[in-house]
Amino acid sequence: MELKIIPCDDIPDPPDLSAIYYLRSKNPDLDYYNRRTDRNIGWMTQKEQDQIHRNVKVGISGCGGMGGLTGSIHIRLGVAELRIADPERFDDSNINRQAGAGRYTTGKSKAIETARMMRKISDDVPIAVIPQGICKETADYFVEGCSLIADEIEFWAVGARILLHQTARRYGVPVFNCNTVGLSTHLFLFTPTSQTMEERLGLSLDEAMDLQEKIQSKKASKSEVSRVMESVRKGLVPELPEYCDINSIILNREFTLRRLLNEGRASILPTNPHMCSGFLANHMLIYIWQNLVSDSDITRIIPRIPATPKYLFFDSAHIEPMIRGG
Repeated sequence: MELKIIPCDDIPDPPDLSAIYYLRSKNPDLDYYNRRTDRNIGWMTQKEQDQIHRNVKVGISGCGGMGGLTGSIHIRLGVAELRIADPERFDDSNINRQAGAGRYTTGKSKAIETARMMRKISDDVPIAVIPQGICKETADYFVEGCSLIADEIEFWAVGARILLHQTARRYGVPVFNCNTVGLSTHLFLFTPTSQTMEERLGLSLDEAMDLQEKIQSKKASKSEVSRVMESVRKGLVPELPEYCDINSIILNREFTLRRLLNEGRASILPTNPHMCSGFLANHMLIYIWQNLVSDSDITRIIPRIPATPKYLFFDSAHIEPMIRGG
């Protein structure tokens, strides 16, 4: 299938959800850019900001609780280009945490409405909007030319997740994966030479695509749903926190796992995606400083982010950041 890519200044209403919209910079004025990014200077240098403006292209796959927030942060950071992809539509249960979700966006495309929200922040960053999400037809377009990618694909879409990672490895693009679990987060960095997402989940691309299709069409057996749930939980949520005393009538972990298995919905607090998105965006910025900015004016004393199978774990209820795994 040939991609239908529409360059434009604004997304039409109603949008064509079979098309990719490439939103051009409507206000490329450098003086405006320097004014709106002025408060970045100090923690980074003007030379670094200029290189981010010219060279850093960020992909955000998934526009849910963390994806929409993380994309908005990178608009404010002043990247050269943003790409966002999500095939889902907002529903009322998203309103508690997702940046683009609200009373009047329920039923509408997450990618389209998130892009419209981002354009209200600033319209000088080009945005490629992919309402089909990551699939065989769009994966190369999404990945090629990206400097780095945030994998915020929804929990059950294991096929799309592995496809994204395989495509990123082929193009040599690093992928961050970060989640929101209770009051905590896990952050993984996948590189072309690190442990792969397939290894992390214990699934091949074909297996993952088949399981995703069955789950999304509600044709999966209980054992197939359980297999995907355990694959993602063990691979990307190695610590499942518990905030209740062991003698409590209800334990967070047990209730959350039952709900995920029986309803297909994860319990997510509205407070935590903001913390986790900031944690993710901070480490993406550190990666930019350490790997994508050349001839910097300063030398930082920040340890390099470990590649998978190591990962970062942070629980704000216990104030315990540490490197785990491997």
